[in-house]
Amino acid sequence: MQKFEFELSVSGQGPALLMLPGSYATPAAWKGIRASLTSSFRIFSTSLPGYGSTAEIRVEDHPHVDPMIEFVGQVVDAAGEPVHVIGHSWGAHLALAAILRGRISPLSLVCFEANPIYARPLGKPFEWRADVDAIIDQFQAALLAGDPNAAAIIIDFYSRTGAFESMPGSVRSFCQATAPTNLLDWFSAATFTPRFDEFNQLNLAVTLARGDATPKPIVDVTDQLAQHIPNVCTQVVEGADHFLISTHPAECAKIMESHFLSLADNNNL
Repeated sequence: MQKFEFELSVSGQGPALLMLPGSYATPAAWKGIRASLTSSFRIFSTSLPGYGSTAEIRVEDHPHVDPMIEFVGQVVDAAGEPVHVIGHSWGAHLALAAILRGRISPLSLVCFEANPIYARPLGKPFEWRADVDAIIDQFQAALLAGDPNAAAIIIDFYSRTGAFESMPGSVRSFCQATAPTNLLDWFSAATFTPRFDEFNQLNLAVTLARGDATPKPIVDVTDQLAQHIPNVCTQVVEGADHFLISTHPAECAKIMESHFLSLADNNNL
């Protein structure tokens, strides 16, 4: 298996956490949460492939989730000690995939807005399946046409109309530059298609957190995961959407600390 190069920073003392950001993000995405934590942790952080200083690892004409799962595994290995994994969006998606595939066995997992939206519910498909596919087609077409604001299609979908335009110029520029990577994220995500009932294999404590203003696909996916993961706690952050780790860091920090308090009470921390 190919060995990947990636950024990996570590700071602090205490229980070891590996923080996996989502698309359009670097470890800086966790800045607000880290500042809001009242407990001490040893925190490892990285950027996913194609973001920050972590190079892309996928083949553009055939992106797949498998190298991404291996990437997460190699990051966990590089930590050199058992870790709790904290993931947002695509980072949470990949953490779930790596656990389900048996590549990593973290001590526990906290997912903010986990989005394995290509996982399959029992019975009929989600009613929004075709709508999401149409959004990705629109996004790809905008990128091929050279639209500098193509990223707005995805960011506004996850948040609200005008969300991209309201971002600071430096953030918009970063999103514009990494929009092609985000398209690879979507194509890779589409190759991870387990049934939701397969998540009943997860043998660890999991907290699933989402915003109350997140789009319907995230609500439904979170509900499905919560139905099938055996040891799960769900949290909803009022007034938050998909980008809650940036807009509501104090609330997210409290969710993390509640998760670890529960582990401590059960002698699992």
